[in-house]
Amino acid sequence: MSFSKLLSSALFAAVLAGLCASSARAQKKDNKAPLAPVAPAPATPFSDVRRDNLLNGFQVISLERVSEPLLKCEIVLRAGALFDLTDKTGLATLTQAALMAVNPRVKDEFESLNAKLAWGVTTDTTWFHIESPPGNFDAVMEILARLLIVETVRTDAFKRAQQDTLDKLKAAQPTLAERADEAFLRALYGVHPYGHNLIGSTPTITAMKQGDLYDFHKRFYMGNNAFAVVTGPVKHERIMRTFKTFFGGWIKGAIVQPTFRAPARVEQLNFVKLEAAEAAMVELRGGVLGVRLTDGDYLAVELLARVLAARLNRAGVAGVTIHHPARVLAAPFYFTATAAADQAQALSRQVTDAFAALATAEITADELAAAKAALTGEFAAHPIEQSLRDIEAFKLAKNWPLTLNKSISDLTAVELRRVAKRLFEANALTVVALGRVNELKSQF
Repeated sequence: MSFSKLLSSALFAAVLAGLCASSARAQKKDNKAPLAPVAPAPATPFSDVRRDNLLNGFQVISLERVSEPLLKCEIVLRAGALFDLTDKTGLATLTQAALMAVNPRVKDEFESLNAKLAWGVTTDTTWFHIESPPGNFDAVMEILARLLIVETVRTDAFKRAQQDTLDKLKAAQPTLAERADEAFLRALYGVHPYGHNLIGSTPTITAMKQGDLYDFHKRFYMGNNAFAVVTGPVKHERIMRTFKTFFGGWIKGAIVQPTFRAPARVEQLNFVKLEAAEAAMVELRGGVLGVRLTDGDYLAVELLARVLAARLNRAGVAGVTIHHPARVLAAPFYFTATAAADQAQALSRQVTDAFAALATAEITADELAAAKAALTGEFAAHPIEQSLRDIEAFKLAKNWPLTLNKSISDLTAVELRRVAKRLFEANALTVVALGRVNELKSQF
């Protein structure tokens, strides 16, 4: 046999052997047990939430609820009184009021469509709440979009909103409790934006110019600085068509970040007495800077608040409320109380001592368990709309509500002591007493 024939036979045999081996491997692979199907993730209240963005960055979050008669919509801008200028407190509130004043009959127009409209400003957000029959949603969104996007700060609307605000400030004299709240935040935060109120004062509102509102509107009323949360008997695709039509033309711009200088550190007890001779009782406020909602220690501070409230209750200290609101920046961790003048000093000492003891006294297993149960129950009671709004307003992880129970459960007494020391080593207590305090000078 020639060499070429031998080579051809060898090549044929090699190819045949390779094919046989491949067939054997395939058969062996086919004989393996099929992979078990992956079980779907368990359903949660958030399983049917849909999220989408318009091209301008405006976010739309929806949850279809076929059993509800009305569609509820919350449109939120991530800008509130936090961005008021130092000498222009009330700017965010007045800007919103001026935009809505362009159409003085806007609420009547909503009512004619069997819908409702409310609006307001918080420290961190500007919001608009709408309730509407599904069939009228396009009509009400067109009315609102015209005010927020198409119109601007008109001269006549500005003057009307400014005068209305001044009239409110003149007519609505703040209560003793409101004065104490404002005095405490001013003492705690100083010139920081969290140290002033939302509506401003007669001098700041009087000094406002139309251009101030125009600049605020231009800086913060943008599509990519806002979002909508919609729940009700409407499909996501239908909602998106509405927002594309009426909010798709909202401008997109650079987001202004809340990069403010931190409040000055309080290194020793700062006790502020404010005389109010007409007051029958003394209003007490006191506390320290807490943490922002996105801080890793936020839940620990929330548990400390509940431990503190329970200790005061067991000690028979009545009428004291502990606060630590959710904020974009460090929130106040403080108490409010009302006492008779002759009891104010003793009450103040009891509460401030209890605050300080959070960093020194042991937190028992029972105290921790009770605080965890209370906090878990409070979060469980939050409507899903509130959770969806918080996720977007504070830029939390999308699964944040689903991780809360485990995050709370994992916290230990040692962690809470560490966080308490962090708070009290950073700042001493600030306490405000408002009432007939001069006659008690020797006691304070």
